[in-house]
Amino acid sequence: MSSIPVKTRRVHTPSLTTARSRLLALLLLALTTSCVSHRHSIGLGSTGTGEENSRQYYLFFGLINVNEINAQRMADGLTSYQIETRYGLWDLMLQPLLLPLTMTTRTITVRT
Repeated sequence: MSSIPVKTRRVHTPSLTTARSRLLALLLLALTTSCVSHRHSIGLGSTGTGEENSRQYYLFFGLINVNEINAQRMADGLTSYQIETRYGLWDLMLQPLLLPLTMTTRTITVRT
């Protein structure tokens, strides 16, 4: 009986420090990619007299608007104000709670 040579491959398992560094890099990426912001100036823009925040909710990952936010009503009928819409840290922290409902949020700030 002849024996057939069997090739064996050595499996490379990453060391503990390599696994930790990859986990740290993944954690840093997850924490630093959360902010997106858009600013719009209406009229002369903000004069620094006030600020109002509100949160807008969406179903099905942004396809259906759940609540309507009226920026002009938030500005109390003024003609010069600034609107900032952002997806920030609080929106990121709400995401795991709202994701099973396929909901997303964004924060709207009106500066008068």
